[in-house]
Amino acid sequence: MMKAFLRLTLCLLLIISFISSTEGQKVKAVDNVQIIKNSKKPKPPPDIPSKVSLELECVIGESDDPDKSFTEISNFVVDDSETLYALDFKDCKIKVFDAAGQFVRSFGEKGQGPGELDMPAGIHLTPANELIVEDAIARKLVHFSLEGTYIRHVSLADRMALVNLIMGPGGNFMGREMKLEGQKVFFEIEKLDPELKPLFLLDQIEFAIPIPGSGTKINLMDMLSIYQFDSSGNIYYSRNIDYEIKVYTPDGRQVKSIQKEYEAQKITEKDIEEILERIPNVGSFNVKEMFEFPKTFPPLQFFTLDEEGRIFVRTWEKGKDKGEYIFDVFDPEGRYIAQFISKVDIRVWKEGKIYSYEENEEGFKVIKRYKVHWDR
Repeated sequence: MMKAFLRLTLCLLLIISFISSTEGQKVKAVDNVQIIKNSKKPKPPPDIPSKVSLELECVIGESDDPDKSFTEISNFVVDDSETLYALDFKDCKIKVFDAAGQFVRSFGEKGQGPGELDMPAGIHLTPANELIVEDAIARKLVHFSLEGTYIRHVSLADRMALVNLIMGPGGNFMGREMKLEGQKVFFEIEKLDPELKPLFLLDQIEFAIPIPGSGTKINLMDMLSIYQFDSSGNIYYSRNIDYEIKVYTPDGRQVKSIQKEYEAQKITEKDIEEILERIPNVGSFNVKEMFEFPKTFPPLQFFTLDEEGRIFVRTWEKGKDKGEYIFDVFDPEGRYIAQFISKVDIRVWKEGKIYSYEENEEGFKVIKRYKVHWDR
């Protein structure tokens, strides 16, 4: 029962990883924290580029050959030569593509032995040019060379569930760990060193225990939180209750709060159906019956930082075409500077380019690379 519960909880964690004023900004300081308040429709600061356009450069994984295309991508990374390493969740493989988008090789296989993967949830490129794959069910980190040779694995058997890892400068991590305290269950958002030893706790989120048949309902939207590193190791974090991104120094001291007024977006029955369609059942559990939904979406879907420290926030406000959403863009100071509508699902920034996981016109999953252009 515990193993089934753990598998269910890990799947929930992965699901969490996958869902009018015209004034400008007001800045003040409270207890040494700079607070930047952006109004609902702020004017960008003068004399800086405020128009974003995306130029499609390459489509990756668009093939009739299943070995050269994707079934379900959980994550991917890109090295300095623009070689892309995509972790295919269902195939339990890492699929490699060159800078032109051409398939090079794949490696990895289903299993729990050395170099094998059971539930691959994330992939990371280390400063030493090794690939680290998170295996959520086997509770280990599997190290490969860039050529696909198995090197070693690090056991996480002493942790109940540590997932949704992101790697920052120097090989440190941010992650989401499940903890039990009496009858309470928490997600703890924490910073960890390269050996995954906790450095400090950033946030703690309590949630109901999803025991099948108990009638317990889980509000997925209430559990969402987003965290990112910038190039200096500062941490950007949103609990996603309010439109607020908190900025912390590498040692965990809050120095900034970036806020914006927004119009809450209603959750329709169609929205709920589309969300539930993307959620798999776990064994004999009907996971979909365990969820409840609020009347409105949270402020943010996710945010990413480009290499210059600008923040790209995908909101829940929709465009005209299916899959389009409005992005708010903030400069490194936290001031709103631009807005654009796009279907992009930004996963990686590299040399002024974004890599997005999308559907093509035939409905197949592909990775697209775009060049980002700025104009005044």
